[in-house]
Amino acid sequence: MFSKNNKISKRQVFRLLSYDILGVGTLLLPPLLGEASGKNGMAALLVGIFAGLVFAVLLGGVIESMREGETYPAFLKRNFGTFFGVVFGIFYIVYYLVLGGVSTYVFGHLIVSELLKEQSFYWITAGILLLACYGISQGIEGRARVYEILFWFLMVPLFLMLFLAARDVRTERLFPLFALGEGNFYTGCLYSFSLFSLCGFMLFIVPFAKEKEKVVSASLLAVLFCGGVMFVIYAILQGIFGLGSMISQEYPAVTLMSMVQIPGGFLERQDAIMVGIWFFTVFALISSSMFYLSENIASLYGGKKRGVSIFIGAVLLFGIAVGCYRSKEFMEKLLWIFLYWGTPVIVAIPLLTYFRDFFGNTKKTTASLMMVLCMFLGGCSTTELENRKFPLAMGVDLDEESCRVSYKFQDLSSVADENANAGSGTDFYIKDKDFYTAISQYANDSNKEMDYNHMKVLVLSEEFIENEESLEVFLQICEKRALIARNTLLFTAEDAGKILALDKNLDTPVGTYLEEMIESREDYKLKDTVTLGDLINDKANEEQLLYIPVLKEEGGLPVIRGYYAMAGGVPKGEIGINEAMLSYLTQGKIEKLYFSMEDQTPVTVKRISAKRTYQGKNHTCLVKISLEASVEEDFLNEENANDVLSQRIGDEFYTQLKETGESLKDAPKVDFTNSFCRLGLSDKEAYQKYKGDMEGFLRGLGYAYEVKVNLVN
Repeated sequence: MFSKNNKISKRQVFRLLSYDILGVGTLLLPPLLGEASGKNGMAALLVGIFAGLVFAVLLGGVIESMREGETYPAFLKRNFGTFFGVVFGIFYIVYYLVLGGVSTYVFGHLIVSELLKEQSFYWITAGILLLACYGISQGIEGRARVYEILFWFLMVPLFLMLFLAARDVRTERLFPLFALGEGNFYTGCLYSFSLFSLCGFMLFIVPFAKEKEKVVSASLLAVLFCGGVMFVIYAILQGIFGLGSMISQEYPAVTLMSMVQIPGGFLERQDAIMVGIWFFTVFALISSSMFYLSENIASLYGGKKRGVSIFIGAVLLFGIAVGCYRSKEFMEKLLWIFLYWGTPVIVAIPLLTYFRDFFGNTKKTTASLMMVLCMFLGGCSTTELENRKFPLAMGVDLDEESCRVSYKFQDLSSVADENANAGSGTDFYIKDKDFYTAISQYANDSNKEMDYNHMKVLVLSEEFIENEESLEVFLQICEKRALIARNTLLFTAEDAGKILALDKNLDTPVGTYLEEMIESREDYKLKDTVTLGDLINDKANEEQLLYIPVLKEEGGLPVIRGYYAMAGGVPKGEIGINEAMLSYLTQGKIEKLYFSMEDQTPVTVKRISAKRTYQGKNHTCLVKISLEASVEEDFLNEENANDVLSQRIGDEFYTQLKETGESLKDAPKVDFTNSFCRLGLSDKEAYQKYKGDMEGFLRGLGYAYEVKVNLVN
């Protein structure tokens, strides 16, 4: 069916390079770029993409000078002589050792931290390197065909997840795009270019290409494609997490995928699917690095004993990966070598060849049987179900200078017995000096593992939230250890344990009850529910505003009777529902709203849009609100003609906005309209003036409203 001539097409070259660039790039570049360049990160990324395209064009001149079938190590010796050819070969050996070693570490760490949490990093790393060795020994065609077939099977799910995630982007977190004085723009450009400089792999692919002249165009397409994907991923990550939270995470892209809500709720662990996709891409880079490493090692002694070279390369990569696993400082030093030494060298060496003649030889490259290894991704843990406990809700309280953690579980017997009370789930609590000690105590004393992946609700007491030290420890554990899913619904209460205890009065588990309650309110419906991920993100983004629903007991049932305001992770106090709704409304976060006019005419408001504009001359935030409203036919008459009714709705809505706005004067001093974040869009001068001085911005800030109503019946 297929000819076996060890040659690959332009399309196969494009897809091989795309896998090499996207693998580690999507995992490591966003936090590195954000930390280096701040809000100039996207601009630095664009510069890196452009530089990668220029680099690919320049390499085209080198490829034209290479002889038919010539390998890159061989052409270096011919061009610079044996001595300098060997020296350059050593440079490339170090470069690919660093690149392949870090990639191997990322692969092993990703699998251990996200999928096979109880397995040994060392065995997983050794296994993947052995598989890579086998793939390399089989030739390039097999690997190229596998990736050609799997390309869209892997890319389509990625694009779908990004599309779903884009709905949660908060545009104010992206601006200003060019924030002068924020971060080191040039360092970010270097980070970005270092990724796209991997298109230089095409120098090693040339001998295996069916059409040598099309290798460059394939490389250009790969840089453009990967650059577009990286730009979208980076923008979505910054728009959802905010710059601070994105930087603090090791693999923010993986965290993002665990938060994406797939319509229908038929898939619980979509992050496992995405880890599987990254598995393929990272493995591709490991295989490529090992091949180029072995090629350069073999070139040192005349290109003989390739099997020995592959074995030596695998051992060295294993050692580097283990070093990264044991020491974060070691990995940081390797990244420094790769960025500030390796990238300039691999750019400089090919460019020198413009002034030389060339000569060559060829050998086989890499291969892959990755679908076989993908079979190992079938499960998320080796712990048997009977040895795990699955809490549906958790409450955290401070109790006499100690931490009390309450759990509510689904009573599995009720699932089997239709006559059982579904709401009577098993529960218990643990108590110790702090949250970490409490959960560690349970892990040490119990023979069962606590699995939080299916937990629906987290309730934090107000006292716990207001205790800076306790909250900081809790958020660090949730963020660093990924203990609780970021999409877990978040509430607060005076006593979280008592709220969970109301489970006995419900027909469904309290976790399910609260989830359904927040999703099916009769008076309003928010576009976004408040989650643990929001609290973690806003803690790292100082200007952000978050309202946590406050639960109280009424008639033996938990109900929402207010919101607790958090600004940049700092507790500000409780506000009423009307005040919170005004804040949500001015930010365009309400999907649907129900209210009654003075004559009791019920109004349904939907398709709400809000535009906030800061007016520096009078220090006022102008909020323009557009509403699409409807009224039941029973309330329509000659006195309520469409134009008259629209005006009445607008006037009464404006009056309620103004009255609620007046009540906010006695509320906690926070940026209720979240207007400061919009300064990056409308007034960069004001943004620079008030940056780091939120109190100064809020001092004397006035609010003005304009309401436009479109009546639809």
